[in-house]
Parts: sequence; structure tokens; C-alpha cells
Amino acid sequence: MIYSLITIFLLLFTFITWTRFHLGLTLFFFLLPTYLIRFHIGPLPTTLLEMMFVIFFVIWTIKQNKNIIYHLSPKKDALWLSFIIKKNKLLFIGILLFILAATFSIFTSSNTRSALGEWKAFYIEPVLMFLIIMTTLKSSNKKLINNIIFALILSGLLTSLLAIYQHFTGWMVPEAFWANHDTFRITAWYGFPNAVGLFLAPIFPLAIYLLMHNFNELKKRNWKLFAEPTSKIPTAVGISCILFLTISPLAIFFTKSTGALIGLIAGISILLLFYKKTRIITLVILASGIFTLILLPSSNPIKQELLLQDRSGQIRLSMWSNTFEFLKDHPIKGAGLASYSEKIIPYHTKVNGEGIEIFHHPHNIFLTMWVNLGLLGLVSFTLILIWFFKTSLLRSMLRNNSTVFILSSIVIIIIMGLVDSPYIKNDLAMFFWLLPTLLIINTQSKSA
Repeated sequence: MIYSLITIFLLLFTFITWTRFHLGLTLFFFLLPTYLIRFHIGPLPTTLLEMMFVIFFVIWTIKQNKNIIYHLSPKKDALWLSFIIKKNKLLFIGILLFILAATFSIFTSSNTRSALGEWKAFYIEPVLMFLIIMTTLKSSNKKLINNIIFALILSGLLTSLLAIYQHFTGWMVPEAFWANHDTFRITAWYGFPNAVGLFLAPIFPLAIYLLMHNFNELKKRNWKLFAEPTSKIPTAVGISCILFLTISPLAIFFTKSTGALIGLIAGISILLLFYKKTRIITLVILASGIFTLILLPSSNPIKQELLLQDRSGQIRLSMWSNTFEFLKDHPIKGAGLASYSEKIIPYHTKVNGEGIEIFHHPHNIFLTMWVNLGLLGLVSFTLILIWFFKTSLLRSMLRNNSTVFILSSIVIIIIMGLVDSPYIKNDLAMFFWLLPTLLIINTQSKSA
């Protein structure tokens, strides 16, 4: 039965993508959480999201070849990509090294089959999607960009609604997070709490951007909300953004994910600091918060959590210490893909005399890249981030208002990444590589 439903859905997705390629692209990002639907094709494990990507990639390839055969736009697309590569050399050098590091790390892995799965899901497919979107989006195609962002917001809105419903009912929450009422945390579709915050928090700044964009659209139409067809879509989008901005922080709060909450605060602070009217008050609030934290007694639970002095913090510190000890012995090649949890065993220590589980990743985005991809992977990932911050900061200083929202989103990812791994998940990897695309489009936009 399940395979029949999956087949029908994939056939429908194929038809939509073939006939309306842009709608297929939008639908793909709306359905990012469908990587959780897992099944096998013969002996090969796969996910619904991956099959959607395969369909998307095949159709894109066919359409590109069709354009070449009929001389429709191959020269134009080639010139566009050539121009983008020349303008963003550091990014594309980083991407090349990133893919090379991921490929080399298959051969240093202790589990080749699992390594190949991570290689395609976390590195190859997201980067290919980045290239596909780069040939699809142009600086003038603002509508498609906004549609993709809206799709993410709708996906985040549904996730938030489920998370809040779970908080009051416990529906679908695994027993490990339900059994103890004092530590009860919601999980939405994902099965573990932090995944909710990792997905929702980076979307938040994009929702603010889209709300402001639609606010301006309605303003141009003299606030005619549902009076005419042209005002219905901006109004619906605006309402969806308001709902997401209202309830997603509540959903993140119910996950008790401190990293996501701090990341969200950091992202919002970036937005407020870039506007003169809110800059001073933001600096005062941030300084007051830091001063208050310093004055709090060492026994205060909030201070202990923020300074990694509670149990969760101690586990992370121990995990990082163990990982550094491992990397001292294997600084160049790391552990290889899908091998950290096995190769860290000889370095694993107890926390305050208590044995703890071995996690799949060291809960730090930089350590995760180093362990998974080796030193080359860490260097390439750093180059990509340097390009991102250099480009976004420069453009934001030039008063490109849309760019600062993309910058805010990547700041949230990095802040969360200090205590988690907001990349090593199918939906997060796809979202991460959407951000450079949006940044490039915005920096090339004449209207920005």
C-alpha cells in the first residue's frame, strides 16, 4: 500500500515538474521534511525527498539538453554561469574542494555503504541543487525566489503547528522525551527535539523579509486586501508569514533547544543592528543582557546552561574534548564519512563518572566538518563561509535590504552550529545551499 502511494505521488510530482518546472522547484522546498519517509528500491535505501530530487535532476537535464539541441538558451545560460563563477571565485573554489574532500572521505570511512549514502545526500545532491537553481533563477525572477521562500515558510508553519499541538497532547513524541514530565520536549516530525529548532530558526529572517515585501506590495495597492484578485495572494502570504513569526519561536521554546533560541536571538539582533533606528536600543539590550548574565550567581540554571555548566553542557564539553583528542591523532583525514561514532570509541570518556551514549556527530559544525571530511573539508567549508560573510556584509553596507535577511539566516546557522550540527541532515543541507543562491541572485540584482 505504502509503495503504491509513493509511486502515485512521484508520478504526480514528475508531471508537475515537467509541465511547470518552477512549481516543481517550489514544491520540492515545501516538502523538505519528506526525507523522513524512507524505503528501499531493491537493495538500495532511499527517501521520498531523494527520489523527488532525482526526478527533478533528470527533468532539468532533459530540458537543458533540449535547449542545446534547439539552440534556445544554452549560450545565455553558459554566459550567466561563467559570469557568476568569475564574480564568486572564492565560493566556487570552496565548493570544488568541498566536493573533493567529501569524495576522498568515502575511502577513509569504515563503512563504505553508509559513507556513500551521506556523500550523495549531504554533499552531492545539495550542491547539484545549488547549480540547478543557479541556472533557473535570474536576478529578475523575484517571483520565483519569493515562492521558494514562501514554500519554506509554509513547511515551517506546519512543523510549528504540530510541535505546539504535541506540547499539549504528547502525540507522536517518542517515549524518551515524554516519560519524564520535567524534561518533556516536543519533536514534531523528526523524532528528536533539536531538529525542530534547526529547521525553523534559519527560516525566521526570510519570513520577516517576505512579510516586509508583501507589506510594500499591499501598500502599492492602497491596502485593498481581498477586494480584488491581485491583492489576494500578497494578503495570504502576509498572513502566513505573521502566523509563522508568531508561533515558530513558541515551537522552538517548547523543544527546549537553547542553541536554536540563542541563534534566533542573534539573527534578530543582526537585523536590528543594520537599521539606524533600532541600532542603539539593540546594543543597549545586548549589553544589559551580558551584564546581567555576569552578575547572576553561579548556581543560576540559566547561567549554567549558557556557560555549558549544566549536564547537557558537560556532555558537549566532554564530546568536544574527545573529538580533539581523536583529531590530534588523525588531523588530515579525520574519521571519514559515517565513521565518527565507531572511531571515537577508544577516545570516549565518562562525564562526572557517568557513562553517556556516543553520538553520530560531535555537536559542533566545524568539528563535524573536520571529522567527516578531514582538514581539507574544514578548510573548504571555512572558505565558503568567508565568501558568504564577505559578500553579504559588503552588500548589506551598500544598503541592499534583502541581503541582510540572508546574512541573518546564516548567522543563526553558525550560532546553532557552535553546539550542534545544523548541516548533517537532508533538509538542512538543501536549505544551506539555497542561501548562497539567494545571496548571488540578490547581489546581481539591479533592482536591489
